[in-house]
Amino acid sequence: MEQPFFDDHCLLQKSAGKGGWTFITMPIMPDLPKKKNSTVRVRGFIDSYELKDVHIWAMKKGTFLAVKAEIRKAIKKEEGDTVKLILFLDEPQMVIPEDFLVCLREEPKIHKLFESYSAAQKKEITDWIFSAKTEDDKITRIAQTMEKLETEVGVR
Repeated sequence: MEQPFFDDHCLLQKSAGKGGWTFITMPIMPDLPKKKNSTVRVRGFIDSYELKDVHIWAMKKGTFLAVKAEIRKAIKKEEGDTVKLILFLDEPQMVIPEDFLVCLREEPKIHKLFESYSAAQKKEITDWIFSAKTEDDKITRIAQTMEKLETEVGVR
């Protein structure tokens, strides 16, 4: 069963001033996927309200989730109330194409090295391989990648 990356009680807060928005502040979460705009797509629950296609902001001072009036009305809570917040990552999972996986599995040391890479590094490699315009170019790129990984294994 999938484990949430956040499961805790949180305080609903409201920013000062006219038109201030209601939000939840969570701790800094360094393991969240990094994006250019610092948002991460999540799903989960605030009390019994199901969250779908929601974004949180991963910032230097903490992680923030805006809580719309529709949600507050549904759970009958406002600024100063505590809510139960459960969040799961809702990012598309990277899929490594089977033909590349077959090559990796034939070389356990290279496969282990590739698996030690960050998700971003794996995505960069697989995107480069599979953006080739022809099947022959794709095969060449797989071979080049395997050679590069083999060289790196030898260095380690």
